[in-house]
Amino acid sequence: MIDTVPAVLLWLVTACRAPAAWRDRNKRALWAAFFFLSVVMTIRPVKVASSVDALVHIPNFAALIKHLSGLGAIHAVLVFVHTMSEQSAARLKARRPHIAVPVAAGFIISALFFATPQQHEATDLLTEYAADGRIAAYGVLWTAMLGMALVSATGLCWRWGRQPDAGLLGQGLRFTGIGTTIGMTYAVHRIAMVVLHYLGYTPISPGTEQGISSLLLGSALIFIMFGSTLPALPRLLRWWRDYRDLLRLYPLWRSLTESVPSVRLDPPRGMAAERLTLRHTHQRLYRRNIEIRDAILDLRNRTPSTLRDQATSHVATRGLTGAYAEIAAEACWLAAVKDPRLRGKPTPGEHHPPASGGRDLASEIPALKALAAAYDSDLARDFTAKCTSAQTPETTA
Repeated sequence: MIDTVPAVLLWLVTACRAPAAWRDRNKRALWAAFFFLSVVMTIRPVKVASSVDALVHIPNFAALIKHLSGLGAIHAVLVFVHTMSEQSAARLKARRPHIAVPVAAGFIISALFFATPQQHEATDLLTEYAADGRIAAYGVLWTAMLGMALVSATGLCWRWGRQPDAGLLGQGLRFTGIGTTIGMTYAVHRIAMVVLHYLGYTPISPGTEQGISSLLLGSALIFIMFGSTLPALPRLLRWWRDYRDLLRLYPLWRSLTESVPSVRLDPPRGMAAERLTLRHTHQRLYRRNIEIRDAILDLRNRTPSTLRDQATSHVATRGLTGAYAEIAAEACWLAAVKDPRLRGKPTPGEHHPPASGGRDLASEIPALKALAAAYDSDLARDFTAKCTSAQTPETTA
């Protein structure tokens, strides 16, 4: 469980960030960091690693993949922190990390791995084969690379995360700095174990050693993941509000535009497709607002004044007053004129102000949500049933 949860979370974040990384090259470093970390945490469990080794018929090959992915993640995190830091404090400059360093380290540890005879599958390559000088050098080099990168990342995070007016970027850098600090502890723990095993000492059991490593690595990843996501939190909240409002307004929009299909820009989709369409929520919400208002305007011009008066009286008999009574009355006659028999002749040029609304999307959406709730209420259904069962000449003229 301690490895599974971070792996699942990392893959989810990687998948969610893929479209943005494809469109914006500045976001690719963070996506690459999550991708490499996802690979690391996925093949970290012994059963998964053993399956990979059995598939390629090379003992402990999964450990090499894990460590090479770790080098990729290290470089990507450094590039990401460098970018975040420049955004947080543009006046401060630092040397951008060069990809040649992790690539060279990757070639060296790969050469040391294949140069070492390996007769059996190891739970932890760096400790079980630490008596071999090549694997000891492999472990020291890899852990030293990890430690130096984390020291650099931690310095960047704490230096630039404390800049005044850094906002959420600064807070994100500080959380990332906590994660990289824990990562430094993980690196010190690993390099100490490698050296001690090479010297023939076993201070703690393999199970305890593995548990400490998993706890430190998992904690570091969670803080890094949270810190890197925090600057995007306002955008995520705005997206969630727009997505939620789109779904809430869908029944009202679908019903009204079925009566006035000419106001639709695109053909309607079912509710399931609406739930699964996650992109362009703000633009779609803006368009939905316009189409609902256009449909209401069209229907209002074809609604007899007597029917609107009946809706007002119907609402008043239920004890409603004030602004909500106006919204409820509008919902009642809108629900009723869905039946074409209750509509009158169009009255072009006659202007009837809406019962509620605003000058911008922020004030329009709450009004439309209140209208949608009233439209789907027993009050509106009762009024519609009463009108359709007693169609008087006044309402059908």
